[in-house]
Amino acid sequence: MAELFRKIWPCVTNDNNLTLHGFRRFKVTHLVNLRLLEQEIAHIDRKIYQAGLCLGHEPSPQDRLGLRDATRDSEVSALEDTITPELVLRLRDLLQKYDEALVAFGNIMAMETVSLLDDGVHSSLQEGLSLFEKYNARLVRVDLGPRSRTDPFQRWLHRRLRAFRYWRIANRLDDLESNTTPTHYWSRQNTVLITNIAGRMIAATIASFFLVVPLVMLSARSIGAGQVAVVCVSVALFAIVLTAMLRVSSYEMMAASAAYAAVLTVFLSSS
Repeated sequence: MAELFRKIWPCVTNDNNLTLHGFRRFKVTHLVNLRLLEQEIAHIDRKIYQAGLCLGHEPSPQDRLGLRDATRDSEVSALEDTITPELVLRLRDLLQKYDEALVAFGNIMAMETVSLLDDGVHSSLQEGLSLFEKYNARLVRVDLGPRSRTDPFQRWLHRRLRAFRYWRIANRLDDLESNTTPTHYWSRQNTVLITNIAGRMIAATIASFFLVVPLVMLSARSIGAGQVAVVCVSVALFAIVLTAMLRVSSYEMMAASAAYAAVLTVFLSSS
């Protein structure tokens, strides 16, 4: 335990958010746990259904559960031997664990993720993993918002940056399966931050282009070229400043830029 403490101490005292707030996701292990719980509950669930079918009650007219077509086992234990206090307590315990694990897994899968390879400190602690395994392993960023507000373009850019980092590190190594990679090769790469900045800037540029070009093409001849240029530059700067200074999505940035361009166009037409 003391040796493990020596290894994890740099992680909990690091000044970088990627090291402080990045934790391994263990997606497959979570899924295995959920499937095991699911199978245990399914076994008890079948016992309960068979006990209920043996009671001989006529299903409801709508029969939403499909009890009329339910499979009936040839040998069913007596009701008193099946529905016992021990079974009820076991069922409650399994359902509680299953529900909590299912909700927790859903929350974990909604978190922003980065590659284990992005952080050299975490990578150096994971012994026994090859370079490719570290590239595929994911860290969840508990300090960031959910991925539901991340644009598909930003996700694509994020994947490309992870792949580029893996390719760059792999080219520096003679053996891709080496587990003794020098940590100075890795340092860290805040892929989420790079993706957000690059994605928003590209989205702001594209939005400005689609707002400015029609304005220039449809502007009346009586309006001076200098006035149109001021509007175009103002719209582009507004989109870039909005993207850089506020935590808004690309959709919100485009909507705000379109409204700003409409207001400027109205003032320009009035003058």
